[in-house]
Amino acid sequence: MEEVQEIKEEVREIRIDNFDKIRILELDACTNCGECIKWCPVIEVAPELTLSISPPAKIRKLKKILTAQYGLRRILFGKKDNFFNRLFKTPTITKEDIEHFVTDIYACTTCRQCHMVCPAHIETVELWERVRRSLVDAEYGPLENHKALILSSRAYDDPWQQPRSNRARWTKVAKKEGRIKEVPKTIKLPQGLAPPNPPIKRKF
Repeated sequence: MEEVQEIKEEVREIRIDNFDKIRILELDACTNCGECIKWCPVIEVAPELTLSISPPAKIRKLKKILTAQYGLRRILFGKKDNFFNRLFKTPTITKEDIEHFVTDIYACTTCRQCHMVCPAHIETVELWERVRRSLVDAEYGPLENHKALILSSRAYDDPWQQPRSNRARWTKVAKKEGRIKEVPKTIKLPQGLAPPNPPIKRKF
């Protein structure tokens, strides 16, 4: 019987150049105190996701990915230093690991509550946004249900697939209900400067 060799799917690298030195150092600043977990609105409505979407959990996963792909401490202290290669065994990372991490990262609402209560003052939202940027650069993001929003934003400058001419329509209703005194004037760009509303193409 012929041996079937398992072919592992290539794992694309997460760009580390989207992280500055402060963001990298903050990965080691987390003390896992759990204070952020008490205040996270996502965990409040979905406590079963605590072990995957909590800030400490996401930081641990990010460190594992970066260490597996680059060697985080080697980036900080120079690529020519092989000390960490001898001291630490570089962990392996799979595509499934990264895909789970992507889902966890996008579960965050970036409300900034975790930063406000963090005793180490980690800029968590800045960190999550840079992670998302790196995931998109590596073509792991955005999520499938985000693509329609992106296409709409490109076509209409809004995520609701509504033409720009409808933006001020709510003001007429608001004036009729007495919520505003006057309907604000619509600012129109000179002819030729206003971008058209192109049809949304489902090719991403």
